[in-house]
Amino acid sequence: MTHDKKNAKIIPFPNLKDRLVDKGMAALKEKKYQEALQLFSEAMHYEDTESDLHLGMAICFLELGELEDAKNVCEKMLKEGYGHYFTVLQVYMTILIQLKQYEEVKSTIEAVLEENQLPAESAEQFYKLLDFSRKMTDPERQDEAWAEEDEDGLDTEKLLSSPEEQMNLIHSLKDRNLASHTGLLKTILQDPAAHPVIKTMILHLMAEHDYNKPVHITKFGESMTTLPSEAVQPEAAPILHRVLRLLDETLGNENPTLYAAVEELWRRHLYVLYPFQPKLLSADLWAAALHKVGYELHGIEIDREELHMMYEFTDRELEEACTMIKDIEEISYL
Repeated sequence: MTHDKKNAKIIPFPNLKDRLVDKGMAALKEKKYQEALQLFSEAMHYEDTESDLHLGMAICFLELGELEDAKNVCEKMLKEGYGHYFTVLQVYMTILIQLKQYEEVKSTIEAVLEENQLPAESAEQFYKLLDFSRKMTDPERQDEAWAEEDEDGLDTEKLLSSPEEQMNLIHSLKDRNLASHTGLLKTILQDPAAHPVIKTMILHLMAEHDYNKPVHITKFGESMTTLPSEAVQPEAAPILHRVLRLLDETLGNENPTLYAAVEELWRRHLYVLYPFQPKLLSADLWAAALHKVGYELHGIEIDREELHMMYEFTDRELEEACTMIKDIEEISYL
């Protein structure tokens, strides 16, 4: 008797699919999106019609930035009738907006309004999305759409106390009009408690948008007023290149790997300080300090006299510069 492998059914462990889905949902709640997606994908081998499974995958793809995959899952659910229609539709609209496919948002909601009676709890949101998408497909009304969306969506109090929320806002504004956000951005720039790197990111954002009005900024107990569109960027600062030229002649020849690490350290230092410049403007001093700190970070001792042979500096200023480099390096990562 021959065994027909083609028609043989693999019998899984009892309730294996349900357990995979439950584990996937638990991972999803804990925001472990990659892990949840793996579990949902495994469960798909046993059954591909369960709505929770599809919706879970769509949300994972959305959170992981795999927007086209998320869109395809939702389209399959809407086409084949998996899950609660309006719940799936809301996720689908979120994905289309992130993809900036506003025409598709508009046509989809208009079609739904023609064919279905919107449930009361969803009606307001869908009408708002329709109005937003209509404005976004009209070039003359796009700024109005963003301003209204921001008024509805921003939790200012939470944003002012959360570096993560501030970073999200900055990234979301890269391709958008800053007009309705400049007040908030200026508030963060003047807030002594806001992270220095966030302030640098805001000034970069304003420069990219050619923002040419004065802004007041506070950093490390210092204050200044600057025009973001005209401020010299950290990578163009003369002190950056003068110091790197000196280090290249000394450390670059002796230890190219350590030179690369110290170059990165110096670039990061000036980025965090921006738009301020180092108080001490001697290129020799900073080259000596970076040389010394670079050695120390790699567990190497260097004799002070050896540094004096390569660079011009006073011992008191060297200690001050080394302390500044270490202090700023400690806070240079968010």
